[in-house]
Amino acid sequence: MTRSPHAARSTLAVLTAAVAATVLSACGATTFDESLATTATTAAVTTTTLPTGTAAELLPRLVAEAASLSGVMIDGGDERSVVERMAALWDAVEQEVGTNRADLLAPFDASIALAEEAVQFERAADADKASKNIAALVEAYLGA
Repeated sequence: MTRSPHAARSTLAVLTAAVAATVLSACGATTFDESLATTATTAAVTTTTLPTGTAAELLPRLVAEAASLSGVMIDGGDERSVVERMAALWDAVEQEVGTNRADLLAPFDASIALAEEAVQFERAADADKASKNIAALVEAYLGA
């Protein structure tokens, strides 16, 4: 018994419709819960004021902040604030240091990054290492 081309097309059309119906029936209706919608959003606004002063004034403060970081971490204090103050102090003097000692820019940047990573990954030993590096860099800059 041979099938006619018309019968084969009819069978294919029925199978295609059945597959499409099965696939489409698996898709559920999407509903929107109006109670979850908000009418207004409020973004947190933060402002950062850079410390002012010369490198000779601000770098010793950077050394003090760096020296306190591991202790703050160990005591469960606000280490994020300490590292933010460190970054702000560095940002305030970076241009002056770069003008006078461009060779110290990369090591300072790396030491600040190490302090930030110490906080991110909760590694007080890295905070101590960053502190020692910063103290040596400040000594190299101010002693020059």
